[in-house]
Amino acid sequence: MNGLKILVIDDEPTMRKMLQRLLERDGHFVIAASTGSEGIDIFKSALAQGEPFNLVITDYGMPQMSGGQVAKSIKTLSPSTPVILLSGWDSASSIDDDVLVAVDCLLNKPVTNQEIRAAIKDVVTGYRPCE
Repeated sequence: MNGLKILVIDDEPTMRKMLQRLLERDGHFVIAASTGSEGIDIFKSALAQGEPFNLVITDYGMPQMSGGQVAKSIKTLSPSTPVILLSGWDSASSIDDDVLVAVDCLLNKPVTNQEIRAAIKDVVTGYRPCE
């Protein structure tokens, strides 16, 4: 699963940079955004240029626009683009069903490098064990 174009959206600089470094070390091309609206703008621009992202990884708890809102927007723009949602909440039961429908995988923080790698492989190949 190398060479994917991945958009990472997280308002926490440490988490955003850690994810970006991990994914780049794994051979992926990564663009990072610090807000949901910035991430959606980047996603739209890539679509318009005919260079879509293969995957979006977004944090759930962000100010102004939650990761749930991001996921729903991404799926509206490109239903086939996989979305991984990272959440610091206790479980999927604390996240609205309409958000869960819009994500391909939900990972609870703290997340390990192995969990991220496995989730990427699963959602990109169409296998969805995270549900």
